[in-house]
Amino acid sequence: MATRSHCALAAALLVAMAATSTQSPHGEGEGRVVDGRPSALGQFPHQAVVLADGQYLCGGSLITRTAVLTGAFCTVGRKKFTIKLGSIHRDKNESTSWIVVAHWAAAHLDYKTEGYLSHNVAVIFLPEKAPLSSYIALVTLPSFSEVNETFVGKRALISGWGRKGDFEDHSETLQYNEVTVIPNAVCEQKYEPGFILESTLCAGNENRGICSGDHGGPLVLKSKDGYKQIGIASFYYEKCEVPLPGGYSRVTYFLDWITRTAQINVT
Repeated sequence: MATRSHCALAAALLVAMAATSTQSPHGEGEGRVVDGRPSALGQFPHQAVVLADGQYLCGGSLITRTAVLTGAFCTVGRKKFTIKLGSIHRDKNESTSWIVVAHWAAAHLDYKTEGYLSHNVAVIFLPEKAPLSSYIALVTLPSFSEVNETFVGKRALISGWGRKGDFEDHSETLQYNEVTVIPNAVCEQKYEPGFILESTLCAGNENRGICSGDHGGPLVLKSKDGYKQIGIASFYYEKCEVPLPGGYSRVTYFLDWITRTAQINVT
């Protein structure tokens, strides 16, 4: 009964998406918030700009005062990470901005650099503690009691400085949008067989999604207490504006690895 209702819900959510045959996913390590809106300063205080080796743009989230959660694609083979917090501008600095250069990151040992980038999760360690404020804050992680929660049907928020369209530059201002989590069984019908794994979380609405530059960024649920991160931007179809759901690394699947690596105590 639950599976049937989930599929019915997803069918309604995807009705506006283009009918496609199975598609090959592309864009791993790239990403945008398509059809997004500019965010206000302090709206997403956990959001980090991650610039790897001075040229690879990614997103990230502050999970401790000395740790940023991002995608493994953003760290493997990279040596230097410029992290900016407390800002909605990619290049311009506000008085609320805090910038630090890090040289130490840990990617999941099962991350694959060829083919499908599974286990696409990493932690960047900051050399000093981030100064918490109204503009810089920690994102909450799910609890271990939620590891079996699918979040299907939940309205989640994505944010990033990625491309807003296939032929546009990376956004200078942090963009955000609302997407809906859909069942993996429905999502895998849009991609190659076996591509959507247990560790994958899919979300999307019409043309809203991730694109080049959003990779590693947070997918969060908003509550009265702040934000809870449920996904890490991982992949999308090669054309950003094609209305297919984006793929995220499921935080609950990697919760044990994340908390051990970043030394976080969660219940």
